[in-house]
Amino acid sequence: MRIILSILYAPIILFTLHNFGVGMDDVIALKAFPLTMSIIVTFLIYLSYIKKDSIVLKYAKKFIKKEISKEEQKYIQQSTLYWVGVSSVNVIIHFFLFIGDEVVIWAFYSSIGWYGVFIMGAILQFLHRKFIFLKRMND
Repeated sequence: MRIILSILYAPIILFTLHNFGVGMDDVIALKAFPLTMSIIVTFLIYLSYIKKDSIVLKYAKKFIKKEISKEEQKYIQQSTLYWVGVSSVNVIIHFFLFIGDEVVIWAFYSSIGWYGVFIMGAILQFLHRKFIFLKRMND
């Protein structure tokens, strides 16, 4: 249920506000929320890269039960910059939807559309790891 609510929060709130005649300034504040959160997440990922304390590595250690080799940890630390890029793409899309007039597209992207950006990023990361990084390690 929590996942469903997190996916649908933006459209539900937006259409509720619209139906109650809330002014455009309030809608702009609502549209700014996902953009602001995306900027914060991007900054935190970048900060973890700069401090050499990768958020990505922390999550990898949390979800991967086996020991992560030193080479793999170095790869994950370096790939954190890749995730800064993926997150920056998300920020750029949120920004253009924020300044745009199409509320339905904004509601879709801010609720579930942004998952696509991160899923594509994860697929590309997986392919790079499998076909480039692991081949180099095994050679």
